[in-house]
Amino acid sequence: MTEGPDTAGPRPEEVVIFQPEFVEFGGEERVILALSEGLHAADLPHRVVCYRDHIDLAQHAREPLQVHALNPAGSSSSKVRALRGLLLDLRAMGAPVPMLFNIQSALHAGAARLAGGLRYHLRIPDTYSLLSPSAEHQVLNGGLARWTRETLTGNGVRGALDFFTNTSALANEMEQLYGRRAEVLYLGGFGEGASPPPQRDASRVHLLSVSRLQKSKRVDWMLRALAGLRADSDTLPWQLHIVGNGPERDALEQLSRTLELGEWVVFHGFVDDLTLKGLYNLAHLFLMPARQGYGLPAIEALHHHCAVVMNTESGVAEVLQGSPWVGIAEPGEQAFGACLKAMLIRTSQPSFFDQKLPRLPSMEAWASQLIDRAGW
Repeated sequence: MTEGPDTAGPRPEEVVIFQPEFVEFGGEERVILALSEGLHAADLPHRVVCYRDHIDLAQHAREPLQVHALNPAGSSSSKVRALRGLLLDLRAMGAPVPMLFNIQSALHAGAARLAGGLRYHLRIPDTYSLLSPSAEHQVLNGGLARWTRETLTGNGVRGALDFFTNTSALANEMEQLYGRRAEVLYLGGFGEGASPPPQRDASRVHLLSVSRLQKSKRVDWMLRALAGLRADSDTLPWQLHIVGNGPERDALEQLSRTLELGEWVVFHGFVDDLTLKGLYNLAHLFLMPARQGYGLPAIEALHHHCAVVMNTESGVAEVLQGSPWVGIAEPGEQAFGACLKAMLIRTSQPSFFDQKLPRLPSMEAWASQLIDRAGW
């Protein structure tokens, strides 16, 4: 469902969710839509505000959604002025305190509040150490520029009325960097899980990866680990399904050919929700070697009774540790490959999928908690 772009701007009764840019539809965009659905359920009027919306976010929403783009000039100073203007307008009209998403929002709010008078909540899902380099981050990569970035970001963090993040690891890192500890609210899975558990292929193990195809997701680790298992007598035949697009797709397809994986690997590209649900129900194992702030797809996989192999450097590991459904590898490609082999063997046991799933957080509960904490 969609309402699309809005030119009039927020109204006094509306909750504002601010995200700097919408460049591609991914995890954080789905999180914002989940918060919108929570606000709809609470009968709270709201809209999303951004600098620019390159993806028409509203077309991805299941509920009506207004998206207002500020469209400042391209410079950082123009964006800071636009954000300051938005926050001052919201305060002047007596609107609810807005929620700023993203560490770039903290940076710009930190610069904007040097002149005082701003009220906002803040949610940061990734620190600079976890982000892929962008043009702006490359400019601010060392010396005085890095000091300025961290100083302004810290100013933005400390100026927020309430401050939220996804994991204790992120809260610890930001407390050390910026002198303020965020409240941790664990994200949950999207959509309904498989109930009853799906009947899966008993002759072949199907593996699934869902991510943007970029270097930080380490899809190449999967390919090299699986290439070494083709002739392994301890594991069943397998097939890897890779969902997603990104700048590394051509290189990953070439690596797959170089490793002579052929029909063992299928690149699906971007798929719709119905197709993705079918792949979750097909897959025995979900693979996630990335270093990242959270890792929502792991929870989504478990909702579909799909076991997970992941890296301890994914933040969601602190939610899922200790479950027999989840193999958590220590850092490094070799450790991930060993964990993958162990889980391939475990999931081939007839009784594996009869085990009780771990207790999983829900996205509905997360949205309700955030709405409550923000006082909306």
